[in-house]
Amino acid sequence: MELFKTMQAHRSATAELPGASRRARVTSTALGRGVLSLILGGTIIFCAPRLNAIPVDPGVDFAAHAAHRGLVVDKMPGTSAAVLVAAGSQSWTGGPRFLLQANGKTIAAVWFPERDKMIVRGTADPQAPLIGEVDATWKDGAIRLTLKPAEGASFQTGAFDRIDGRMGRAALGSQVNTRLSVRGVYRAELRDAQGGPTGWLRVQISPHQAARHIYDGVVPASLNGPLATAAVALLDSDVKHIENHAAVDVHLGN
Repeated sequence: MELFKTMQAHRSATAELPGASRRARVTSTALGRGVLSLILGGTIIFCAPRLNAIPVDPGVDFAAHAAHRGLVVDKMPGTSAAVLVAAGSQSWTGGPRFLLQANGKTIAAVWFPERDKMIVRGTADPQAPLIGEVDATWKDGAIRLTLKPAEGASFQTGAFDRIDGRMGRAALGSQVNTRLSVRGVYRAELRDAQGGPTGWLRVQISPHQAARHIYDGVVPASLNGPLATAAVALLDSDVKHIENHAAVDVHLGN
């Protein structure tokens, strides 16, 4: 009965707003559906991002972009396009934070225990075989990643340096004045444990492209797709953190 009243309240709240936008009505409907999902299934259902691929640079072997509710992997070694989605209530009971899915099947699970760490396993079982781990460090606010496959040598990135020639901070990092100054194209070299170059990762941030955040690069053959996806997911989390804490540009409003 209480749940029914909650659904009615959501409908009434929108009806009482004469200037309510379509977005507000959609939000209210979504809330109602969320309650209905709770009634029928006993669990909360999380919507996955649509697998809408965007153009990929032919010179890369890994590409992904941020979607509204997750990460779409447009290209990666070993499989076709995939999506990284929220694992829902599994994360509340020690399960993964994200699931990497391709062709309707889960091909990896990702734990995000700390802001600077991701753990990748073959399934959502905490005892499943380890695929690898990703660690992040920050120097002068600029992120660097270490990718550690369960088997084989690890890889590290340097800072993600700006390569677009625009004015702004030289490396992708938190020491920015406005959200406008975050926009740009950044690239980090990927190196092995001995410091030898093995590839690179690139970040493109702009509202005037196919997706606001686009990630791609050339990765070594020994670096598997799920681990590269987790690295990009951690990087995207940092980019969003930077944008959310940067000041709004007073002239552009974004």
